[in-house]
Amino acid sequence: MIVDFQHHYVPKELAQKHGLYSEEPLFAKLDTGVPRLTMHARLYDAEMQLRDMDEAGVDVSVLSCLLGWDATLEDNRTINDSLAELQRRFPGRFVGLAQAPLLGGPEAMAEFDRAIGELGLHGVATTSQFRGLPLDSEQLYPFYETVSALDVPIFVHPAMVPEGYGLLMDYDLARILGREVDLAVAATRIVAGGVLERFPGLKFVIGHFGGGIAGVKDRLVAKAYRFGTLDKPFEHYFDMLYFDMAGFEGGTVALGCALQGIRPDRLVFATDYPQDFTGVSTDTGKGMTALRDYIDAIRGLPLTDADKDAIMGGTAAGLLGLDS
Repeated sequence: MIVDFQHHYVPKELAQKHGLYSEEPLFAKLDTGVPRLTMHARLYDAEMQLRDMDEAGVDVSVLSCLLGWDATLEDNRTINDSLAELQRRFPGRFVGLAQAPLLGGPEAMAEFDRAIGELGLHGVATTSQFRGLPLDSEQLYPFYETVSALDVPIFVHPAMVPEGYGLLMDYDLARILGREVDLAVAATRIVAGGVLERFPGLKFVIGHFGGGIAGVKDRLVAKAYRFGTLDKPFEHYFDMLYFDMAGFEGGTVALGCALQGIRPDRLVFATDYPQDFTGVSTDTGKGMTALRDYIDAIRGLPLTDADKDAIMGGTAAGLLGLDS
């Protein structure tokens, strides 16, 4: 079974509500002119997505909504209801991740309870920072307490336009490079901030290989004593994290680097479809042919068959409760 842990869907009515619906690629920007997201027809069309999944050989796609990261509770409810409806319409093909405002208080936490307990979604989704707050902020502890009780994974997508990186606001660097930097910072702060010590049951799945964090892992291991916060070695906590394999459009350099620093049992297959592999958000998209090539590259890795099966779907199925 192949499970794609990072696959995006946007309810058409929500895009229309915010003036972002467009069949042709629409490049939305902040008021400052900094690009923040790309909208296009594939995001709203579940049946088109299923055809692409079939062509590529993907069995199950894990859905999150890029309009939900900073959305109101009302909009998040719309997203959660829509993803639950897709689960019902296409059983065994789509799995939804719940979204709600992380600082929304008891009402927002109740929405996570509703989305998981009543709607049957299989995890929650957030970004590498929330309204400028890092993921180790104590203000997020009520969220972590809620998710710990629900016992579902937390998918961490890059923030759309990460704050705090002034030198990355030109040339669309906020999206090209800033998102990856922020994912690596988020993963490091989860460890350094003691989140996994306080909430050891949390299962974070950090997008995009953690922004390529394996490339600097040796430095983190050697210098983590400078945090002044850890009771155990950095690697102990690092190995509690999971990382998805999206964000580099099947790049074998990124894949090879990840395997130098991340255990295979902590990797889950992912694509960032339909933002990647379709040519909409990159100029290298070769469609489902390239996605199949990525799957073949993973299948060809010098790993055991058990490790490769776990990467392609087994680990994700366990995290999301699909086995049962």
